[in-house]
Order: sequence, then structure tokens, then C-alpha cells
Amino acid sequence: MPTKAVFKLRGWLAALPVVVAFLCSYDELENDTTTWAIGGALFLAAMAVRIWAQCHLHYRLSGHKVLTVTGPYRYSRNPIYLANTAMIAALVWLMEVPWLVVPTVIWCALVYSVVVRYEESRLSANFGERYRCYMQTVPRWFGWRAVEGAEGIPGQRRLGLAVGAEVHCLLFLLLPALKEMVS
Repeated sequence: MPTKAVFKLRGWLAALPVVVAFLCSYDELENDTTTWAIGGALFLAAMAVRIWAQCHLHYRLSGHKVLTVTGPYRYSRNPIYLANTAMIAALVWLMEVPWLVVPTVIWCALVYSVVVRYEESRLSANFGERYRCYMQTVPRWFGWRAVEGAEGIPGQRRLGLAVGAEVHCLLFLLLPALKEMVS
């Protein structure tokens, strides 16, 4: 599959393990308290990272495109993809298929690696030397290096917009509940 096609289908491709977990009943974990405590905590933490990233990712909330180097983008060039991976792994866990969590993380890493390489070429073309310097300063996935002087604390309005942009993620929690009702 060509890189651009993977980019366009990234959400659907990354979510394939959720479909597998929904359909799978093999070796299910039957401890609802543990399942929801661990899976729910991971899901909400991932959602919090997405909200934090949205507070800083200007074009999703305001319409104009700028290079974002504040908030979680100080530590990772792809915090939303990391949060998506955690959220997808949490959903797989919540569907009581813990043995599928590691393959899910590997699958997401493969999908998002292709996507990120495509995005990096586009961002490099759009933002030029500034983006290439950012690439050299901040790790692709995670690390402790950060862009200096780029703290950027968003205002209340931006936080409200970010929460509004991400609240739909809570609907994904209906999938494990539906699986539980069906099985």
C-alpha cells in the first residue's frame, strides 16, 4: 500500500486491532474490576495527552497552520499518535483480550511509522529549515530533549476548544460495553 494511502487511512488501519478484539473471545480476561481500572486509566491518560496536544496544535482549533513546538510537542514530534496507540491498546484491554495488547502496540507503531515519514516530508517542505531544526532537537516518538523557550501555556478558551475537539473519544468506550452485552 503506497505511503499516501496509509496516511489517508491511518485511523482505520490503526484501529484494526480494536475490531479484532471486539470479535475475539479467545482467552478473555474475566475480572471486570481489573479490566476497567487498568484499561480505563490508560484510556483517560491517553485522552488527556490528546487534549494537551490539541491545546497547542493550533490548526485543529483555529484554522491557520503554524509549526507547533509547545506543550507535548516539546518532547515528541508525534504526541497524538502516541496517545492514539495508548488509547487503542486500552480499548483492546477493555475488551478483555490482554494478550492482544502487545501486538496492537506493534501494529500501531508500524502504521504510524509509515504515516510519520510521509508527514515529515510534507512538514519539511512546508516549514523548511525551522522544521528540520525541530526534527534534530525533538525525538520522533519520545524523549527528554525539548525545544528551549517553547513552554507556551494555552488559555482557558483553548482548553475548552481542545476538550470539545476530543470529547468524541469517550464514545469509543461504548465498544467494550457493547461487546460485554453481546457476549
